[in-house]
Amino acid sequence: MDVETLNLIKILITFSALIYASVYDLRQRIVPNRVWIFLIIFAFPLTVFEFLYFNYKSETIIFSVFQFIIISVIAYAFYFFGVYGGADAKAFITLSLIFPIYPEICNFPILNKGIGIFSFSVLSNSLALIPFVAVAFFITNALRLGVKNIKKDLFYYFIGKKVDVKNIPKFYNLLEYINSEGKLIRVKRGIEPKKEIVENIKNRGIKEVWATPALPFLVFITLGFLISVFIGDIIVEIVFRLISRIL
Repeated sequence: MDVETLNLIKILITFSALIYASVYDLRQRIVPNRVWIFLIIFAFPLTVFEFLYFNYKSETIIFSVFQFIIISVIAYAFYFFGVYGGADAKAFITLSLIFPIYPEICNFPILNKGIGIFSFSVLSNSLALIPFVAVAFFITNALRLGVKNIKKDLFYYFIGKKVDVKNIPKFYNLLEYINSEGKLIRVKRGIEPKKEIVENIKNRGIKEVWATPALPFLVFITLGFLISVFIGDIIVEIVFRLISRIL
């Protein structure tokens, strides 16, 4: 067995698990730990076999440990500061275990291998997809609400939409609420639409408020995984091309 075949097997196993996790994330915004346990049980032994069979140099082993530590710190930091949820952090840490070396199959990735840390490229590509969601929100809001109040609501045009207070969509958090003094307060980070908060808004006669969805980030991670495998690190490529033009 060669390295490419081993990488292909690991990629197929990992992609299957990520698809399963994405479906869970879309439906419930919660991903069971068995997904990551499955990956570690079925894919990580292949990585151990790879290191033993191909007798990698000590430099490669040191790099593998280093990248795992770096990704674990970054993944936890993003979770700690509320960038994403616990399942997303576990996904990146698991990927760093399964792919300590950037996987290559045939002529892929076609552009680059980022900074050489596969799970970092997956994170990079996942985040690179978020602006497309923001643009989609902006276009939808501009078409629905027009541009009359766009100066006042510009930030919210990009992160959410106006929702009916009596029918707040599932997995949406409020960007507006009534404080203890009876004033309408806007926030930049969504708050859970608890019954008391919603009732206070209704009692003020407000029919619509800004709300933002809890994004199923594992869907973005899955897409970022595919981009990393077949294309490379998009952000790194853009940065390198900009630097080459400047220089």
